[in-house]
Amino acid sequence: MIRNPLEWVSEALVTVTTIPVLAMKVHVTLDVVLKYTVNTPIQGTLEVTAYYYMVAIVVLPMGFVELTRQSIAVELFYQMMPPRMQVAVVGFVLLLSAIGYGGVAWISWPDAIKAFERKEIVMGAVRVYIWPARFLLPCAMMLAAAVCLMLFARLLFKPRARAELTAVHTADIDHGAD
Repeated sequence: MIRNPLEWVSEALVTVTTIPVLAMKVHVTLDVVLKYTVNTPIQGTLEVTAYYYMVAIVVLPMGFVELTRQSIAVELFYQMMPPRMQVAVVGFVLLLSAIGYGGVAWISWPDAIKAFERKEIVMGAVRVYIWPARFLLPCAMMLAAAVCLMLFARLLFKPRARAELTAVHTADIDHGAD
């Protein structure tokens, strides 16, 4: 089966996100161990963690979150709506999400370009170039916006996808009542 490029990239970025997660775990653990055993912490740990690891971990999976429809949802009245209204609500949310993600990308892209032109750094104990990390946000937000638009198109034109997109995905929670 030929895969949609947006789906492939979204899923690949979830896998790629494991790299900064593991790197952060190793980096911070090693920093703490070195600090308390030989009194020599790794310089720049805070800056790299804040500007690279954390940003990547938060924004890279956003396309996948939208693709799998796993974002936070409140379905208080949604389940009581007729099917056509559910389709309208899901369509509205997808369009609104695409606009929101696209807006964040639109606003953050010029900042990334300016950071690149200035070769932006943060000065701490060591100099850390942070301009490359500035491109993570607009790129990830554009991907999430594109995924929302793709899902909106599926909602409009594919009945099977419409049924999947409007289905309520409530988790069965065992409260230990048995």
